[in-house]
Amino acid sequence: MKHGHVQPTYTDPVCGMELSLKTAIEEAEYKGRTYYFCAKVCREAFEASPEQYVHKHPQTKEKAP
Repeated sequence: MKHGHVQPTYTDPVCGMELSLKTAIEEAEYKGRTYYFCAKVCREAFEASPEQYVHKHPQTKEKAP
């Protein structure tokens, strides 16, 4: 069993890919919240129409220890 700090994972709001802060390639801020993306194309799609994506995939999930 692993012990220690639980690292949050993030879901790319455009494609749904699960990311960590280490694997996120891009990020953008919208309404005071930071969103993480797997690729530039996902960030660009989000920035073009953020309201289309903000509720599609929840951003933060905590991993169980």
